Amino acid sequence: MSKLGFNVVSSGSKGNSTILWDSDNAIVIDFGISVKRFRARADELNIGDLPMSILITHEHGDHSSGLGAASRMLKADIYLREKTKNVISLDRAFCVGDDLIIGNFYIKPLSVSHDAVDPVGYVIENKGRKISLFSDLGYFPMDHSDIVSGSDILAIESNHDTEMLRTGPYPESLKKRIMSDHGHMSNEQCSQALEAISDRDTKIVLLHLSDENNTPETAYLTARDHLNNREVGYRSIECAKQLVGSSVYWV
Repeated sequence: MSKLGFNVVSSGSKGNSTILWDSDNAIVIDFGISVKRFRARADELNIGDLPMSILITHEHGDHSSGLGAASRMLKADIYLREKTKNVISLDRAFCVGDDLIIGNFYIKPLSVSHDAVDPVGYVIENKGRKISLFSDLGYFPMDHSDIVSGSDILAIESNHDTEMLRTGPYPESLKKRIMSDHGHMSNEQCSQALEAISDRDTKIVLLHLSDENNTPETAYLTARDHLNNREVGYRSIECAKQLVGSSVYWV
């Protein structure tokens, strides 16, 4: 059985993109970065020649701004929700309803709550291995727990420290948006979700950390201490970064 790779290329408000790959195909989740930067990482991973398919979580620019160039220059197939396609106005794209199969990848989009027209997270399986990614969401829907549980890699948003956000420089309207059910998950909300869906073999990658209202150390310690205090198992925890992404994982 070929290895399944995972790498966050970039995560944060300035651009998001993540790659999963086996020996036959590469699956890219979101493309809010330049093709030049993406190609550089793909070359580092030695996957630049693999057929590529891009899955979009929602239409916001930090997740979709590079799609036009990716479609032209990478010849990648693009998959997204119909409402999202209509907002982006991208002709060369396929609409995703329920489940999708690309090569050895079985892909399930799951609806989440965010201030976008039809946002989703993805649970992706490949020959018995499971990777789940939830990037922008106001809260984790617990009715997804059974589907997500047992993930080998769980990439999930841990956007802000609530106290840092409340006392920080953002205008009140923006603070309310971020803390709403259609905004972004706090470190505490992320930890509570992890309590329900993590197990001893799960490698956790924390996504979309705010530069202004969070730090990697704060997000990491909040998740680690919450899980350790409740004796919830996990394999590892890492914070993905805006400029360098994450470690390369193999499953």
